[in-house]
Amino acid sequence: MPETQAGKAGNHNNLNNNHNTDKIKLQIIVGFALIIPIMLTIIIIAFNVRMSEAMKGQTADMIENLNVQIKNNISSYMDTLKGNAGMIVADEMVQEYDPTEVDSDDMTGILNARILSYALYSDYTDFGVVYSNGTTLGKISDEVKSAGGDKLYTVLDKSMNKDGEWTTDIVPGRSRIIYLCRLNDSAIAILGVPSAEMTDDLKDILFINGMNVYLVDKSLVVISTTDDSITLGSYLKTTISRLVDRVDATTQAGDNYVVASQKFDNGWFVVTAVPSDDILTSLKSTIKYVIIIAVVAALLAIAYVIYMTHRIVNSVNQTVDKLDVKAQTDLLTGLINKRSFEEIVEMTLDNPEEGTGYAMIFMDIDNFKGVNDRCGHDVGDLVLKSFSHTIDTVFRETDVKGRLGGDEFCVLMKMTEEERELLVGHVNEVCRRFIEALHRKANSARQSLPAVTSSMGAALWDGSPEGFEQLYHKADTALYASKKRGKDTWTVYGQNGIEDEEVQAISTESDQSSETGN
Repeated sequence: MPETQAGKAGNHNNLNNNHNTDKIKLQIIVGFALIIPIMLTIIIIAFNVRMSEAMKGQTADMIENLNVQIKNNISSYMDTLKGNAGMIVADEMVQEYDPTEVDSDDMTGILNARILSYALYSDYTDFGVVYSNGTTLGKISDEVKSAGGDKLYTVLDKSMNKDGEWTTDIVPGRSRIIYLCRLNDSAIAILGVPSAEMTDDLKDILFINGMNVYLVDKSLVVISTTDDSITLGSYLKTTISRLVDRVDATTQAGDNYVVASQKFDNGWFVVTAVPSDDILTSLKSTIKYVIIIAVVAALLAIAYVIYMTHRIVNSVNQTVDKLDVKAQTDLLTGLINKRSFEEIVEMTLDNPEEGTGYAMIFMDIDNFKGVNDRCGHDVGDLVLKSFSHTIDTVFRETDVKGRLGGDEFCVLMKMTEEERELLVGHVNEVCRRFIEALHRKANSARQSLPAVTSSMGAALWDGSPEGFEQLYHKADTALYASKKRGKDTWTVYGQNGIEDEEVQAISTESDQSSETGN
């Protein structure tokens, strides 16, 4: 039967309706395909900004702490060099020598040997005395002689008037850091070391890719650096130098770098810089991956972004946790550093566990300054590592163990005993085991380091509102009581006659003894 006009019209309408439906479906699909990625992109951008700020802020805190430690280490090294030069100045024979009056090869040989005997380090490029008539004693490098020629004394004198005691511009290329000191009106002591010495050992402690340390002078000219792409004597990169705070030494975060700076007494700066891209590399790559997946699978984008956000947050938290651990850790010993130790103790004492007692044990290494003086700072560092390993071995994982600085260490013990007598007994037993562990290590045939002992002071926490400062003060008082008793022992605050009325007297003695070492 032939198809009627009505049938044809119906079929045509159905075709139109289907076409319109398909068109609407397509519009909806295209709309969601556009809207969802846009929404996801906005969310990701906002998330990226917030996380970038958070990670930069966290990195800023960490490199500020690191930069302070680096500054202290370099300052200590410079003080050692300065003190070494002072040994020449203090020698009366060298001071009284007048090359215009004395003409004796024997005397010159004696003075040369005498001066060089004071050199603490083998890598000095210069270690001697320059006189106004051109005479030199000790070790004066060819580079310095060439820089001054027959007017070397005048060059050094002019440098001292311009730059002070420390200078880097005598030898071309800033390859030397030189300390100058007057013996008298016609003689200047000179001590020089390679510029690289200041930063050579720092590469192992830079815990983020792209992080570098720069030692710069007052004009921000690079003296020494871990950055192999920088030529000594060139100015610090503009993107870094504009973030160097020359007044308050605060950490600055810019678009390209996060920068921390510390100023030395002679006007130089130590600058630690981390490229922002290196801080955010893992975050950016993850976000790109999320955007690609969102475009390809638009209908699943919302569920997917929730899943990926969870993964990103976990990834970022893990990264931040790792960086936070580095920021809380003392770089040399692996124990908690001073600031983190104080924060943890304060938090613990502010929120104590019910039925739990606490005791703080403060300890240092007896006569540690002598170890450094006799054996050098490298051996001293090994002794500190060995000492911290003994702390880790004797004390439990649940105890809070920290290095407060130098040769001072502190442990917060958590104990379940409730009676004070049991707490004291527990503390005495742990202190005894620690002292014995040091003795065993000292008597071990495998021990190659200098034997050391420890003086210890312990204080029991009496409950809130007593906080870190009060507990630390008691432990410190007990420690110096141990030193008064002959060292290599421990004292518990409240025992052995150590009470509140003795705090002022012992604290006064501790202030005086800190000037001369342990």
